[in-house]
Amino acid sequence: MDQFTVSGASLATESPKYGLADGDFDHARAFQNRVVEWVHEGEAPVAALRAPTGAGKTATFHELIETEDLTLLVYPTNALLRQQRDRFDTAGVNAAVLNGTTLDGHGHERTENLLAYLNTYVNDHEVVLTNPDILQATIQDLYRGDHAIEFFNGFNAIVYDEFHFYDPLAAGGLLLQTKIIAERSASPKVLLASATPDEDFVEFVRTQLRLDVHDIEAEYVESGDQFRQSIDVTRHEDRRIVDDREAVAELLQAELDSVAAYDEPQVVLTFNSAKDSNDFHDFLAREYPDVFEHAEKDNGFDTNDEEVDLDDETFYILNTTSKGEVGLDYDVTTLVMENPTRPSAFVQRFGRAGRVSEASVHVYGLGQGPWGDDVDFPTFVKQVYEGLQDEDTSQTALADLVGFRGAYGIAVREDRYSGFNPEIYADLATDVEQYGRWRGFIDDVQRELEDVGSLGGYQRSSPEAKLLNFTEQCFKAFRGLRGRSLNAQIEYPRGDRVGVTTYDISRTLRYYDIEQVREGNVLAVEPRDEASPAVVTARLPGYETEPTPYHEPTSEIEATLQEKIHREIDRVEQRDKLDVSPKLLHRFFDIVRITDAIVPETLTTTTHEITVDDEGSGPPTIDVERRQV
Repeated sequence: MDQFTVSGASLATESPKYGLADGDFDHARAFQNRVVEWVHEGEAPVAALRAPTGAGKTATFHELIETEDLTLLVYPTNALLRQQRDRFDTAGVNAAVLNGTTLDGHGHERTENLLAYLNTYVNDHEVVLTNPDILQATIQDLYRGDHAIEFFNGFNAIVYDEFHFYDPLAAGGLLLQTKIIAERSASPKVLLASATPDEDFVEFVRTQLRLDVHDIEAEYVESGDQFRQSIDVTRHEDRRIVDDREAVAELLQAELDSVAAYDEPQVVLTFNSAKDSNDFHDFLAREYPDVFEHAEKDNGFDTNDEEVDLDDETFYILNTTSKGEVGLDYDVTTLVMENPTRPSAFVQRFGRAGRVSEASVHVYGLGQGPWGDDVDFPTFVKQVYEGLQDEDTSQTALADLVGFRGAYGIAVREDRYSGFNPEIYADLATDVEQYGRWRGFIDDVQRELEDVGSLGGYQRSSPEAKLLNFTEQCFKAFRGLRGRSLNAQIEYPRGDRVGVTTYDISRTLRYYDIEQVREGNVLAVEPRDEASPAVVTARLPGYETEPTPYHEPTSEIEATLQEKIHREIDRVEQRDKLDVSPKLLHRFFDIVRITDAIVPETLTTTTHEITVDDEGSGPPTIDVERRQV
């Protein structure tokens, strides 16, 4: 364990301009003026705003809202979306929320509801808050019909907030969205805002989408408007919070003993896994009931638990996961966090503390590095980027992901409709560098699959047929923005009560055993004893002849699947019977995470077998049976 201090930080200020001058402040932060200048004077259709957490990015969004008929604000999580709506309501801005629960129906019916929603709110509201998944659904034809994409016509101005949050697969979708908005509008204003932006993403907009980008960056100064307070950092040797849970619980008890009121959250624990978050919450309920009384939990497991609503709760301690890296708007004075390993995520997580008051941060799993001495906040951020390995997203990979998304969007439409609006082709194919490459690849795979089982074609059991089938199954990763998952209703212990939520089965079974299957295939689970290793296997559609271990971390499962698929491509290439480019097959699986793309046909545990039906147009469904062992 070592301790050091990260001192506060200040930003340059100026006299406020445009709408900022209409407020009650005698100064604006310099970067805020640069944003409003771009809104009123800028010729570049895109601006990339880099400003640290708590610096006041959201205040600049109001300028777009005031100057445009209707502005679209895009947030990565529904929790953040709802929080921002409350902020706008408080500020007197008419804000409407558009998410998956807002719209009814499926396919064409959902499309009509989407466009009816836009027509309803365009005259009554100033801003629509949504997530990028809905925008991508119109592009990939999940909302059926050519006119679904007309939703983009309703907006000249759009803000992608916290756009660092997205992985490469999702980033490819956001880039295609940006292209469509910029080309469909006569005077587009697209603002990309983040504390830790993906510079490869920004460079792609500039060089491959060929859109001018106006760069705006917050300027640190020694004497200016202080936006961060001093933070005392303690680095712990343990990798996980649960490895030191008694000490952490005692720390929480001491925090409660030092204050008189518990109605405002000031202590946050941020775990790397929902399982550890759940276990710690349960541990507090059993061993530290006085601490538990003032703690609430909100992680991925709780997202779809209808009984979890932090807006209706009074608490002092928040237990969360990466879900809390964006959007926590509390005066956090004590933060206990695990190292998320990616520098951008670390800075986001760390930045939740010290925004209003001086704070203490306890970090688990950070290890040795360039940190350890007393430094200022900008220096510490640089040390984090030097000491942690970032995930580089190459321009080539982004080009392939954007190109495949466009090609798949066109291929789906050509398969479903006899013809479609040529504007769709302009949206998804024109000036998309790798469109042709991947459009030909999709056609080749589908043409070869049509010959499977026919006279002179591949036998259904042949390596070629299995590889083609598996590849086509992986195309489904591009149906939505963030890939695919196999979700089910899960009943799980959460300390004070049993929670019921919707969560990914594969992830659940790595840490929980199925105790009982309730009516409607609701899985009642219980935590597995860590001394008893999990045994979960999956059979995947396509080329596999042996089940894949599915109880390992996602990164290890992915590595196993990638090794298998590239080995299989090499084997099929040696047979020299497949009329699909082996080079493109290898490249496709280089840019696509198989665990994001494929849904197992079966999942088997020591006690149960889960059969998956993925043949319909909707989400996969499951049937669960106890094994006769």
